[in-house]
Amino acid sequence: MLHRAILRRPAGRARWMAALAAVAALGASAGAQGTTASVSGTVTDSTGLPVSGAEVGALGTTLRVRSGEQGAYVLPGVALGAILLEARRLGFRPETLRVVVAEGGASARFVLRLAPTLLQTVAVRGNRRRYVGRLAGYYERLQSRAIGYFITRDDIERGNPRQLTDVLRRAPGVDIVRGGRVRLRGRSCAPLVWIDGVAMPAGEVDLNTFAPNSIEGVEVYLSASGAPARYQGTGDESRCGTLLLWSRGLDTERRRAPVVAAADQMDSLHLAGAVFAATEVETEARPTDANVAALVYPPDLYSAGLGGLVVAEFVVDTTGRMEPDQFAVLSSPHVLMSRAVYEALGGATFVPARRAGLAVRQIVQMRFRFAAPGMR
Repeated sequence: MLHRAILRRPAGRARWMAALAAVAALGASAGAQGTTASVSGTVTDSTGLPVSGAEVGALGTTLRVRSGEQGAYVLPGVALGAILLEARRLGFRPETLRVVVAEGGASARFVLRLAPTLLQTVAVRGNRRRYVGRLAGYYERLQSRAIGYFITRDDIERGNPRQLTDVLRRAPGVDIVRGGRVRLRGRSCAPLVWIDGVAMPAGEVDLNTFAPNSIEGVEVYLSASGAPARYQGTGDESRCGTLLLWSRGLDTERRRAPVVAAADQMDSLHLAGAVFAATEVETEARPTDANVAALVYPPDLYSAGLGGLVVAEFVVDTTGRMEPDQFAVLSSPHVLMSRAVYEALGGATFVPARRAGLAVRQIVQMRFRFAAPGMR
C-alpha cells in the first residue's frame, strides 16, 4: 500500500505543478496585455470638417495610423500613462496633444489649422448651362424645376424602397391603387410612361418590374400639357399624366465613382523629393483666370439646395496641368461635388511652380464652396 501511494505522489504533484505554471502564464499574459491600450478620436480642420489621410502617431515610438474618410482614427498598442500624440497632414500645421492613456483607452480630438499657402476658396454657383449626353434634358429640367415633380437618385436611396411604387407614392398628386397601379390626380386611367425617352405601350404598365436601384431619376407631370412637348405623345395618350423614368448606366455611375487617392501616395512622393510643397518653391503653382470655367454644380444637388465645401489636394505638373492619378479629396459633403471638382481640374490650366528657376511638380490644395439657392 505504501509503495503504491508513493508511486502516485509524483503524478499528482506533476499535475499540480503544471496547473500552477498555466495560471502563472495566464497571469503574465494578462499583465502584458494590460500595459497598453488604444487611443481613438477624430482629426478635423478649424471649421469642423473631417481631415482624411492625417498621420496620427505617438512621439518617440513607431506607432502610426492614418485617419479615414470621416477623419476618424484608432491607434492601438499605446503604452499606459502620459504620452504625446501628434497629428500631421501636408498643407496643415501639425498639432501635438498630451494624452493620459488608461487601461480602458483614451480619446483625442485634433483640430488642424491650414497652412497659409492654401489657395483661396473658389465659389461654385449653379449657373444655367447646357448639358450633353443621354440625360441632358433630365438634368436641365431638374435644375430649372419649372414644371413637374422630380425624384432624384438621392431621394430614392434615402428612402431605401423595396418597390418603385414606394418611391412614387411620396410625390404629390400620385395615388397607388389596388394592384400597385399608379394614378395621377385621382384619375381612373393610367399615365403615359416613358423609359429613357422611349414610350411604353399605352395602357397599364407594371412599374414594380423596375427595381428602384436601377433608376437614376423620375419626372412626374400631372397634366397632359405639363410634360415636355416631345413626351406628350400623340392624340390623347398623355391625358392622364406622364411619368418619365431615367435608368442608371455607365454614365451615371461614372459621376459617382470615388476620386479619393491613397492618403499616403503624395506624402511618399514628397518624401522622395519627386514633388514639392508650396513652402519649398520660389513661385507657387497658381490657377489661370479660366481655371474653374468648366466646374459644373451637380444639378441634382443644386435643385435640392444642397451645398458645402470641398477641399481638394492634387499635383500640378511642370506643364501646368493636374496629374489625374495624383488627386485626393481631404473633405467633401457629397461624392458628386468631389467628382465635379476632379473633372473641372482635369481640364484646368495652371502656371507651374518654379524652384531654382526651373518648373517643378507641386502639391496644391484648393477649396471649392458650392452654394445653391436656399442651401441647406
